[in-house]
Amino acid sequence: MARSARLGERGLAVALHGGVVAIAGVGAAVHRALKPRHPRAAELVLPVGVAVAWATIHRLERTRPFHEDWQEDHDDLRPDLAFLALSSVPYVVGTALGTLAGRRVRRSLGLGRLPTSAAVSLSLLGYELFHTTYHRLGHEWGPLWKLHSVHHSATRLYWLNATRFHWAELTVETFAEALLAPVWGLRPHQHVAHSLVRATYGQLQHANVAVDSGPLNRIFATPDLHRWHHSEVYEEGDTNYGAVLSIWDQLLGSWFWPGRQLDSEIGVGRMPRFPSTWADLQRVPLRWEAIKADNADTWYAAPAPRVGVV
Repeated sequence: MARSARLGERGLAVALHGGVVAIAGVGAAVHRALKPRHPRAAELVLPVGVAVAWATIHRLERTRPFHEDWQEDHDDLRPDLAFLALSSVPYVVGTALGTLAGRRVRRSLGLGRLPTSAAVSLSLLGYELFHTTYHRLGHEWGPLWKLHSVHHSATRLYWLNATRFHWAELTVETFAEALLAPVWGLRPHQHVAHSLVRATYGQLQHANVAVDSGPLNRIFATPDLHRWHHSEVYEEGDTNYGAVLSIWDQLLGSWFWPGRQLDSEIGVGRMPRFPSTWADLQRVPLRWEAIKADNADTWYAAPAPRVGVV
């Protein structure tokens, strides 16, 4: 890569990560200012911030793509739009159940007493420990892999992949985040900042945007790292489990950066013939044996399956 191009991609990576931080900070400040007198307007801060971030990422995918082929529809746009639209169902269910369970929490860490930057950093770090552990289990334990494989069914990476999840898995994730909310003890505007980071970074992480994250890889779960997570080669894909931060991956030994950008195919390893419609992908755990049989020639020619996948 030419030095000038590399510097441009490094600058774009810094700008995008700074943008996520800026949206969270501005969103928290605006929410705090509006809530006392204009509570309804304050509730718009989160969706407006998310819309701005998503639109920016989508635009950059068209003008600064990492992979030209990923700009084309792989017969996945329609199901990905369905995933995006229908993700509200498990989100509402998981959040409602998590909030109900969270009412039993009697003690809080009281992060709300800290400055917003510190409070949100710590709440994200805490959530990331759960996510990284649960995500790793989704790769290493067969029953959960049957759910998580839905996310890995994508054959290209772009911002809409961030909502390509089985309903059951998304319900668990949203339940856990809602349950943990009272544990952190964030103030309302700090919770908005936390939510803005969580609701925008996934789209950046999956974005088809040419970036060179460099030292940011040691802090964030960057697009550079996450592309390797989607490799169909298990030794490459069973790594980099963080949703926002890469710190726990480094501490737990699952961080992977070979010093170059992704050059492997992506998808569900050993299963090139995988369901592709939204409805069929929701049925994957129930049809696992049939899917495996349909991929018998590649299933048995590959290394041993993940733990518990039979």
